Amino acid sequence: MKPFVSSPGSGGTQMTDAKEQQLYCPSCGENVPTYAIPLATGVDVRCATCGLSLSLQSGPPLRGLGAIMVTDDDNFFRCLLSDLLIERGLTGEVITCDSGSQFLTKVTERFRDELPIRLAILDIIMQPLDGVSTALALRAVERGLKAVHPIPFVFLSAARLDDTLTKLLGQCRPAVYLNKGQDATPDKLGLRLDKVIEHLLAQEKPPA
Repeated sequence: MKPFVSSPGSGGTQMTDAKEQQLYCPSCGENVPTYAIPLATGVDVRCATCGLSLSLQSGPPLRGLGAIMVTDDDNFFRCLLSDLLIERGLTGEVITCDSGSQFLTKVTERFRDELPIRLAILDIIMQPLDGVSTALALRAVERGLKAVHPIPFVFLSAARLDDTLTKLLGQCRPAVYLNKGQDATPDKLGLRLDKVIEHLLAQEKPPA
């Protein structure tokens, strides 16, 4: 069954029959079905699973983004991510946490000391505080502090994205999802991180 997308128009909602095709999604880490959204400048092709734009025009490589927080209860994966971020030049400062509660402690300490955080990478499945609950708690803190720019999130999971998780992630925007169980060798994971972070930070820019 071909997916349909809605696009706003002067006469209301227009349903557009999207062309099905399989493309590689760096967020999902595999070939996925896609749908297309008509734009004034052309067509935006997106992953039918996670919604990531697969036609995003790549700009210069992202480098020197500032402090990035990495939270994962798996020490090996936490170290792997930290090394990748530094080796690829995405940042020179990685702050690691082994739990959601430690993340909240460290991030509030940085707020207190007026130290910026460019983005946060959060594992979803953690105990006792999972990644989504951690992110929602941070959003509450940011609202209390009247933060102008919420910290963008990259959510990690070995599970495929489903409707329930999609709705939860929608409450934490700006946020993207990355399946760490697919194409997770260091070379492929590094390239995928580049792409999903580029997509995430592009959400901060106002539309042309």
